Amino acid sequence: YRHLLVDDDLIVVDKPHFLPTTSNGRLVRETLQTRLRVKFGEDDIVPLHRLDRLTSGVVVCSRRPATRAAYQRIFLEGAARKYYRAFVKRPLYVDGSVELRLLKTSGRRQVKVDAAGKRAVTRLRAAGNEVDLWPETGRTHQLRVTLAHLGSPIVGDDTYPVDTGLDLYDFRQPLLLQHAAISFTDPLTGAPREFVSKWPLQSTLK
Repeated sequence: YRHLLVDDDLIVVDKPHFLPTTSNGRLVRETLQTRLRVKFGEDDIVPLHRLDRLTSGVVVCSRRPATRAAYQRIFLEGAARKYYRAFVKRPLYVDGSVELRLLKTSGRRQVKVDAAGKRAVTRLRAAGNEVDLWPETGRTHQLRVTLAHLGSPIVGDDTYPVDTGLDLYDFRQPLLLQHAAISFTDPLTGAPREFVSKWPLQSTLK
């Protein structure tokens, strides 16, 4: 991973594919959170949001409990503007918002589109195999499910539309989904902040 910012309150990193943000019960040490805690010698470092293990891009972490709640509120209230990029298997032509109801069942990897689920809204723009996405809600696997539902699953997706099984040691094909940028107003200073991923995405498209 790469550091995009290190200050008294935040550590912002550019996470690569295949590195979990936090422990999922099977991987404990090889996670972004654990690596940061070891590197800085601080047990208080906590990601303020998470990316899937297969997704690359920007992750904002809190390093100081005294200011953590102020930054957490940004994500809880949806005040952070997140921008993602993806490459899909089938060309997609869309410019607008898609609203679905997503249902997460305990013990299952896949999230289902179901009327009983929670509201998930995503703004998309695509005219081919490259898609720009701005999620307005933060549901589990929201972008992956939305694109699969539209008939254009993301290149490298091992769960949608078909769950091919979890292999933590298969690094052959990354999921071509990247949290490319995030912007928000700093709750302590009132200053605008923006962080942009520097990982290449297009070069990995096969």
